[in-house]
Parts: sequence; structure tokens; C-alpha cells
Amino acid sequence: MRIISKLFFVSNFVISKITRKQIWKKVRQKIGNIPYLSIDWDDLTDRFIEPVIWVVDHFSDSLGKIFVSLVWLLILFVVGVAYWIGLSFYWNISAELTIALVIFGHWILLNVVFHYYMALITPPGLPPDAEQIPHIKARCKKCQSVKPERTHHCSICRTCILRMDHHCPWLNNCVGHFNHRYFFLFMAYVVLGMIFLFIFGAPVIVHELSISDASEQPIGYPVFHNGSHLLPVKQVEEVTPPRSRSLRRAVSVTVAILCAGILAALGALVGWHARLISKGETSIENLTNKDDREAKRLEGSTFVNPYDYGSYENWRIFLGLSEGRTWRCVFFPSVHPPRGDGISWCFKNDLTHVSYK
Repeated sequence: MRIISKLFFVSNFVISKITRKQIWKKVRQKIGNIPYLSIDWDDLTDRFIEPVIWVVDHFSDSLGKIFVSLVWLLILFVVGVAYWIGLSFYWNISAELTIALVIFGHWILLNVVFHYYMALITPPGLPPDAEQIPHIKARCKKCQSVKPERTHHCSICRTCILRMDHHCPWLNNCVGHFNHRYFFLFMAYVVLGMIFLFIFGAPVIVHELSISDASEQPIGYPVFHNGSHLLPVKQVEEVTPPRSRSLRRAVSVTVAILCAGILAALGALVGWHARLISKGETSIENLTNKDDREAKRLEGSTFVNPYDYGSYENWRIFLGLSEGRTWRCVFFPSVHPPRGDGISWCFKNDLTHVSYK
């Protein structure tokens, strides 16, 4: 699970040049330790990654729009199939059960659509003008804007992002301080939706695959014996045409494969991000902190993340549970902002600094 989650993190993070260099540096170091293996890794990685960088830099906006359209189409496709095949199946079993499943399924769908839409349209957070925060002296070397703590430059958006996590091509947007919660809850509710579909979709698929085609039925028509003669039985139930039945089977299997892939991918990604949130880190900080941890370990000391307030408080900060907000804001759509402004941060060892309120 940990290896898979890191692979998906790297795929989402391909647009960050700093991260790409760090990842390839570690790969070269690992493989370079193999005896009798001499490779010019600088030349090899440059040859491999330069076309990727060129494509991302020149077509990132167009590709992002395509990815966003694919997400909406995928949502419509899965929901449409659930209505077409699943609804009629459960309605024939129990109307009460069907109503309960429809209510629960639409609660998941509402959260998926809401959080994805908000992650799309919510700006991740840009640093203000230098005149507004004169106490911050750091400047970005690429865009020359003021650079508060936890701020990083996005080479795709060509600007600095407050508490940047990564640039997500499926959002065509950066994931930063103000839309990180929407991004994570979108993935979490998609995973919940995939589990829901697997649990209640399995009987539907089994039913569709178990129904025999008309070609497999005995030739002729059913009859009954009245004691002296064989008489035909009038068919009351409408039989599903073979072509329609084959289409239903194909669509059911396609949705099952799609859901399995989505569940594996996003399930690993949700677990990875949940682990980072519990530690008070972003994806970028996880990489930089890993180097700092190793350096501290070699020095015989322990690295302390200044933004880690403990798992429970880290989650409350991330979900914006302050000012009387409860967990209802997590289980139902809410547009409340995150805690803090993304510029000033409270340190565990310096409580006189700006705090979350």
C-alpha cells in the first residue's frame, strides 16, 4: 500500500521541477550503489525528462481541461449505469431497500460533485503584495513575489502557492491552503462511493452474468399437458432482447473494472494524504522533512516538525473545525474557509506567534 501510494503521489507531482530533481537524485543514488554498474545518470535523466517537461510546460492547460472533462464524464457514466441497471434490479427485490440505497448513494454523489467543483473553482491561495506583509523578507527566485512559510512556486501556474501540496492535473489547478480540504474530501467520498458500488453492485453483476442468452434457451416454445393434449403456454413476461442483454453485461463489467482501478488508485492516494495530514505535512514538506530527518539522525538528534500539533489537532486544523463548526461540515457540503490565512503559522514551541482562531 505504501509503495502504491508513493507511485500515485509521484505521478500527480510530475509538474514540480524541484520535486522531479529530488526524486531522480534519490533514484540515481540507489541504483548507483550497484557494483559494476556505470551509467551517466545526468545525461540519461535529462534525455528522458526533458520531453516530459516540454509537453507539460506547453500543453498543461489543454491537458488539464481534458482531464477535468474526463472526470465529469466518468461520474455521469457510472451514475447513469447505476440508474439503468442497478435501480431496476433492486426495485424488483424491495422498494424500501431501493429507496434507502438511493438516498445513501445520492448523499455520496452530492459530496463528490460538491467537493470536486469547489476544488476546481477555489483559488489555492496566492501570497499578498509585499506591502501587506512587510515583516516577511523572503522572496521567490522565480516570480520574485513575497514567499511566506510553507509557500512554494508552481512551474505550471507560474506563481507561488500558499502551503502548496502539489499541482493536480485532474483539477487543472494547484492544491494549496484554501482548496486542500475540498481535494481530500473529494477523493475520500469517491473511495466511499466505490466501496458502496462494489458492495451493492456485486449482486447486480452476478445476476447479469448468470442470465442465459436467448440462444442458450431450448428451441421452440413452452407447453403444458392438460391430460390429453399438449397446449402452448402464453408468455406473459417480456424477455430482454439478446443484444440489449449483451450490452448490459458489457457495461456492467466495464463499470466493475473502472471502479476497481479507481478504488485502488484513490484508495492508496487517500491513505497517503491522510498519513501526511496526521503528521502536519504537505506532499512537498514530506520530501524535504525526510532529508531533514535523515540529517538529524546522523547528528544523533531527532527532527521535530514545527507544524505538527498532534494527529487530532492536525485534522481539526485541516478540516477547519473551529469557531463552533462541528463534524457536520465534513459529512455535508460546507464552504467554510480553512483555519488560518496560510501566511502566519503557530509553532508548538512559540505560542506567542500568530495562532489559529
